[in-house]
Amino acid sequence: MKKIRIALGSNDRENISPGHMGMAEDFYVYDLFEDGNSNFIEKRKNTSPNEKGKHGLPEKMKAIMEILKDANVIIGRKMSPNFVKIAANTKFQPVMIKIDKISEIMKEVTKSFDKIYNLVEQRKKGDRPKEIPKLGKE
Repeated sequence: MKKIRIALGSNDRENISPGHMGMAEDFYVYDLFEDGNSNFIEKRKNTSPNEKGKHGLPEKMKAIMEILKDANVIIGRKMSPNFVKIAANTKFQPVMIKIDKISEIMKEVTKSFDKIYNLVEQRKKGDRPKEIPKLGKE
């Protein structure tokens, strides 16, 4: 069965962090399967450097990519300069979400599973699609 490893930032394990992904206290990692089932893998502390009000610093992006190195997909609530750089230059597939509750995010990602899975597979082959899917409604 097909699966993707998803990482997102949260301060409470219930809701995605409302700010930029890199501002979250912790990252939560899940395996999501094509049938909609998901397994919680682990909580990882966000040990990336504080940007002191600036967004998009390369050292922060590198630190987060190291923390989440086994993830295929990173999900954020807000578009950041680093999400664009990540899409263009890395193995990670960014996804923007307009939903707060993590359980609902998993359902929404499942609806677009094939599309996201195909983007992940392109990245595994070395392609760097610039597409950043935007899921959910305000």
